[in-house]
Amino acid sequence: MQKLIRCRKNTHYLIGLVLFILMFVGQLPFKADANTLENEAADELFSQFESDQLTSSLYIDEKLLELKALIAEDDHQRWQQYKTLTCPHIPSGEPDQLQDFVNETDDLASRSFSVPSTPVLLNLCRARAFMYLGDLQQAAQINQDVLTQVQTLQDAKLTADAYFSIGQLSLFKGQFIGAIDNLSLSFELYQQLGYWNTANINIISLASSYRRLGDNKKALYYYNIVEEHFTKNDKPNLLAIVEQSLAYIKLDNGDYQESLDYFEKIYAVANTANNPLYAAEMAVDMSAPLIKLNRLDEAERWLNQAQPLITPINYSHFGYMHAYYLELRLHQGRYLEAIEHFNQAKNSFDKYNNKKGLTIIYPIIAELFAEKGDFKSANHWHHEFLTVHNQMDEAAWATFNSEMRIRFDSHQLEKQQKQLIEFQTLKATQLEALTKKQQLQYVAIALTFILLVILAFFFIKLIKKSIQYKQLALIDPLTEVPNRLYAYKVTKHLFRKQQAFSILLIDVDHFKAVNDNYGHDVGDISLQLIAHTISEVCRKEDTLARIGGEEFLLLMPNAQAEDAISLARRVNNQVKLIDTDSLSMSECFTVSIGIATTSNETSISPLLKKADIALYQAKNAGRDGYVNYQSPVDFQREDGQ
Repeated sequence: MQKLIRCRKNTHYLIGLVLFILMFVGQLPFKADANTLENEAADELFSQFESDQLTSSLYIDEKLLELKALIAEDDHQRWQQYKTLTCPHIPSGEPDQLQDFVNETDDLASRSFSVPSTPVLLNLCRARAFMYLGDLQQAAQINQDVLTQVQTLQDAKLTADAYFSIGQLSLFKGQFIGAIDNLSLSFELYQQLGYWNTANINIISLASSYRRLGDNKKALYYYNIVEEHFTKNDKPNLLAIVEQSLAYIKLDNGDYQESLDYFEKIYAVANTANNPLYAAEMAVDMSAPLIKLNRLDEAERWLNQAQPLITPINYSHFGYMHAYYLELRLHQGRYLEAIEHFNQAKNSFDKYNNKKGLTIIYPIIAELFAEKGDFKSANHWHHEFLTVHNQMDEAAWATFNSEMRIRFDSHQLEKQQKQLIEFQTLKATQLEALTKKQQLQYVAIALTFILLVILAFFFIKLIKKSIQYKQLALIDPLTEVPNRLYAYKVTKHLFRKQQAFSILLIDVDHFKAVNDNYGHDVGDISLQLIAHTISEVCRKEDTLARIGGEEFLLLMPNAQAEDAISLARRVNNQVKLIDTDSLSMSECFTVSIGIATTSNETSISPLLKKADIALYQAKNAGRDGYVNYQSPVDFQREDGQ
């Protein structure tokens, strides 16, 4: 099953926007000191942001504009509070705005703040900005510094905010285990503090981590939780994010028509919102189920429509666009274009550590090379696919203990929140939860051991298959002698050692007549007999390979022209002695041989050309013979004798 997973740029931006605002407002102070002007209207708006109920991006924008108009120019405390609300609002796809914010807040350490939470929230915004600007190391350093600071402050809300920021960065970098651990910690803190909207938005990021890890079952479980919550509380914008993620899961599970229906619905919403980039991303997404449904022309139209807007900076869709182009060109037989798209997709997936994307393109490129007859390359990419797939399986199982620790049952969590009033009841609940956690950990250990045994079994089978494929790739299946690929490997070795050698290019005379007169079965047996006979005549160090229908190549290391001529003479004689009566043939086999010896060649191609010229002369001389390649002048002198 081909699972698709992608990092949704617009989705992450909306989630990040809403969650950053929700998590920040819990830290805003509303008591004015002696130097602060009275502003009840502005304080009322700050209180609305603090309520954890503002989830509509349009409504948030409206309230921010209203708040901006109410704050006086000299009201520095409220302007600082206002900045913590607007900084998460900077679009992730606007590097200039992100860089401006970073530049404006470079001197945070030297500023004085009346509220301790303000520099913390601004630093979390700086970490977000550095993340989207590509400076992941700086973003990680800021997050760790903030986490240390808030733990010193012993502020649970800010601690939850810090863990969420760390989890988002891990998700951005494709470090899904770290994302799951940190997002789980932030979720637990949010729900304990009663920030239910923020906690449920947090679950979206957690579900996205599982989905990108390839565990659609867990992702679907968490998406269903938040879908129920947002439906119940009438949050259509957040519900749309969940439905979009469900469309990806439908695609992963092979429900292509249902997935297409979801994407078409979201594409219509994107057009209505006049968001060309979002519409282009949906066009890319729609092409995936269309290709699976064999509606190739429609898929190509959507991809061509999206291509001008999807650039490498669009990390969520650039790689997948080329992945779908790769699959489309394979179906169309346009192999060169397909390989170009493969390279573009691989570069993008490697850059953003998107292993799931690699598991999509590796089987496709392996199939392409197999169709072209390049089984060595096909086998290479097939093994690359298995390697990445095993890495993802190991990562999925590494999260199992974390999954045992976290049980997101909304009704149970709300019930536990109410029980905080009674201390003894809470203690009993915690003890029961700890016991269940230990039991589940024992189960996890047992299942992990079983999985390791299963993986070891399949790994051994994979090694055996790999050895078998390598052998088959170098042996001609009919004659059981080496093939052209093996012969070329031997010649490369000889050239690398700068060792003189000779080659015999052997062609069975009138072999087409054998197939025409006696049938291909007799022809196949004839080739087997001829290959066996020549092998018997060869020296121990020689290599005989079948390189064409009735054409063989004999490699003679450390052999001069005289040695090659002597062997060619024996081959001619022995082939004629093959018993053809058992094949009901009246005539005997003969071969024509072209001989060439290395002089100053550095590759097999010019040497083969010489042998081919000699073979052509042998055939023109009446076949059943051999000719050693010489310069044209030498041939004329030899003919004149």
